[in-house]
Amino acid sequence: MLMNEAGVLKDQDLFIKSLRQETAENHQKLEENRLSKALLEPTVTLSDYQAYLSGLYGVTVSCENQVFPLLNHIFPDLSERYKSGFILNDLKTTGYSDTQIDSLPVYEFGFLSVPDALGVMYVLEGTTLGGRILYKHIHETLGLTEDNGARYFWGYGPQTGVLWKSFISVFARFSAESNEGPAIISNAKKTFTLIDNWLTGSI
Repeated sequence: MLMNEAGVLKDQDLFIKSLRQETAENHQKLEENRLSKALLEPTVTLSDYQAYLSGLYGVTVSCENQVFPLLNHIFPDLSERYKSGFILNDLKTTGYSDTQIDSLPVYEFGFLSVPDALGVMYVLEGTTLGGRILYKHIHETLGLTEDNGARYFWGYGPQTGVLWKSFISVFARFSAESNEGPAIISNAKKTFTLIDNWLTGSI
């Protein structure tokens, strides 16, 4: 039993290592997206911030509507991971009108298998982890806080690290036990590219 458990843990570690290596180029390209880069500039403006959130909303809400239902049997804490409402509140707090909110575009994933859905969720949960860095910068440059316009980047607050580790643990175990690693990695790569193109209006 112990040997078997050790083997499973090794498979999980190898999967996560492979996932990070194979998605590194796609991840880097997303970070170099003009909207992503603008957020970390000392000269970031409120318009830059709103443009990024507006784009991210369309993918985030679609993930919640189309991806989460496929993964309820895998992640018991999905109810804690809904964040599209935070984006809407941040946009309203920083000046977006109801008309602008209503006209926000929403991406449609179409048909997704469970491995596809896991690839999407890996990327979206990763943005929550990275959001804490962005929150610090946005707070320092624009003066926004988790209670005033920057709730989305605040993520899960003090629980962000805990919930990320919880997600990765369940995510990696499913991959190791289902042998769906290649499909998950493939769609994670596609999702990084999708978000990159969506933010720039290429799709």
